[in-house]
Amino acid sequence: MRFISKSHCTYSDIKQTVSYMKKTHIIALIVIAAAVGILITMLGNFSTYSNFTEAAKTTGRTHTVIGHYVPGTAQYDPKVNANSFSFVMKDENGVERKVISNTEKPQDFERSEQIQIKGHIEGNAFIATSMQLKCPSKYQDQAIQNSKQASR
Repeated sequence: MRFISKSHCTYSDIKQTVSYMKKTHIIALIVIAAAVGILITMLGNFSTYSNFTEAAKTTGRTHTVIGHYVPGTAQYDPKVNANSFSFVMKDENGVERKVISNTEKPQDFERSEQIQIKGHIEGNAFIATSMQLKCPSKYQDQAIQNSKQASR
């Protein structure tokens, strides 16, 4: 960039300086707009903790729902399709919804204290892309056994 001194200021010098500033401003604005676009896209893909009611209101977005398995509702037949598992889950607000997972049934699923699923609503079902189980603590099981033995 050329610096213009007051004593040697010509019209062509001013025009060249202004044109250089315009190019840098345009490039800077393009870079800023691209960065904002990338940030908005990234924020839209992040999962949010919610419940089934909120997930149903905002379809097409990934949600993480925490809840409990409703006993007796698991459907899994590895002979028919080992990668298809469904069950009914009750979220923390008491709303029940069918959950469909394209994975095999996790070991000790029925014993889990809490289930965390990540996915989206499709029709009347929640399509889980990932699932984490909170299993009962071995210390909790041991405490129950110890209390049973003490009561004898």
